[in-house]
Amino acid sequence: MKKKTLVLVGIAVCTMLLTSPVLASAGYSKIYGNANEDDVLDMRDVTYIKLVIFGKKPATDFADANYDGKISMLDVGQTKLIILGKEKKLTLVDQADRTVTVNMPVERVICADLLDGITTLVQLGADDKIVGITEGIRKNGYGQLTNPDPGSWWTPLQIAAPGLKDPPTVGTWKVPNLEMMVSLKPDVIFVYCARNLDTPDRIRDKTGISTVCLSNLGGSSFANFDNLEIYRLVGWIVGRQNEAEDLISYIREKLEEITEVTADIPDSDKPRVYMVGWKPYLTRTPLYYGPIDMAGGINVAEGSEADFIMVDVSKEQIIALNPDIIVIHRVPTSKSHVWGNSVEEILADPDLQSINAVKNKRVYYTKGFCAGWDPATGLAETFYLAKLFHPDKFAYLDVEKEGNEILERFYGVEGLYTEMAERCEFYRWE
Repeated sequence: MKKKTLVLVGIAVCTMLLTSPVLASAGYSKIYGNANEDDVLDMRDVTYIKLVIFGKKPATDFADANYDGKISMLDVGQTKLIILGKEKKLTLVDQADRTVTVNMPVERVICADLLDGITTLVQLGADDKIVGITEGIRKNGYGQLTNPDPGSWWTPLQIAAPGLKDPPTVGTWKVPNLEMMVSLKPDVIFVYCARNLDTPDRIRDKTGISTVCLSNLGGSSFANFDNLEIYRLVGWIVGRQNEAEDLISYIREKLEEITEVTADIPDSDKPRVYMVGWKPYLTRTPLYYGPIDMAGGINVAEGSEADFIMVDVSKEQIIALNPDIIVIHRVPTSKSHVWGNSVEEILADPDLQSINAVKNKRVYYTKGFCAGWDPATGLAETFYLAKLFHPDKFAYLDVEKEGNEILERFYGVEGLYTEMAERCEFYRWE
C-alpha cells in the first residue's frame, strides 16, 4: 500500500513539473535547452537531454543547452536554470538565423535597428531598458519620436513612450557609432535583419557585445501576421515571456473576428485591390499584404514573378488589372503634408478614368507599413479594410472604437487610432 502511494505521489510530482507555469516557458522555440524542439521549454526537455546522454534519444542541436559543443549533465543543469529564469547566459537563434549568446539578465538595450525593437519593447512594457537609439529614429523617416513641425512622421510611440526622445543616439542602422555603443554598456544590441549586411557581426566583433537581429517582416513579404516570433524572441531576452504570449493570443483572437466572416466570402464577391505601397509612386506595390487578404480582398499584384517584397508596375498594367479599390499607404503626418500620391491626384488622373476604383471613387488612404510595420496598427488596419471592402457584412462594426481599443491594448494609451485616422485621413463612417 505504501509503495503504491509513493508511485502515485511520484506521478503527481512529475505532472506538476511538466505543467507548472513556474517550470514551463512557452513560446520561442529556438532556445538552446529546448531539446525536444517543441514550442515549450519545460521539464520534458530535461528528460530528453538525459535520454540523449543515455543513448535513448537522438541528439538535437538545442539539446546542447550551454552551447559548449557537447551534450552532458551540464546541459541538464542549464535547462533547469532557464526554466526557472535563473540562467546567467542564454543562447538562441535570432531572426537572421544567427546563433547568439546573451548574458542574463538583460537590463540595458540599444535599439540600433529600425522601429521593430523599440516598438516591441514598448508593447511588452520593457522600454525602460532602452539606453540608445539610432539617429534615424530620432530625426527622420522611420517614425521620428519628436514632432517639431506639422509634416513630421508620427507613430503611436510619440504619445505612448515620450521618454524615447531622451536616450543618446548610436549612429544609423547602417553606420553605427561603435564607441558610443560601448560607452553605454548595453547587455544586448538589437539590429536590423537586412540582406547582405554585415552590420550585426561587425558590431559584435568590434564591441564584444551580443547583437540580436530583429525584423517584423515575414520572410519575403510585408505584413504577414504569421511572423509574430519577434514578441517571443524579445520576450525571452528581456524576461517578458508571459506578456509576449498574451499579445500573440490577442492578435490571433482579434484576427479571427474578421476572418470568420471573410473566410466564407467567395472570391467572386471579393473586391480586387491595388495598394500603392511604401515608395511614393503609384507604380510601386507590395506582392503580398496580409491585412488585404484577411479583410476579404484580393491583391491584384499577388502572384507576380518578382522575387522581392515590392514590385514596380506600369500605369498600363494597373489599368489592365482594373482594381475595384485602390488603397494608398499614407504616412501619418498632417493634412497639409502628403507624402506621395494623394486620393485627389489618382481620382483626377486622366489615364486612370477607366479603372473601376476611379469610376466608383473607391480610393482611400491606409497606414499600412509606412513609418514602420507594427502588428498593432496592422491589426487595427485589418478591421478598417474589412469594413471598406465589405460594408454590408461589417455594418455593425465601429471601426474607430475597435481601433482605439486595439492600440490601447498594445500601447496603454487611449485615442491612438483616432489620432492616426486624422493624420492619415482615413475614411470615416458616420
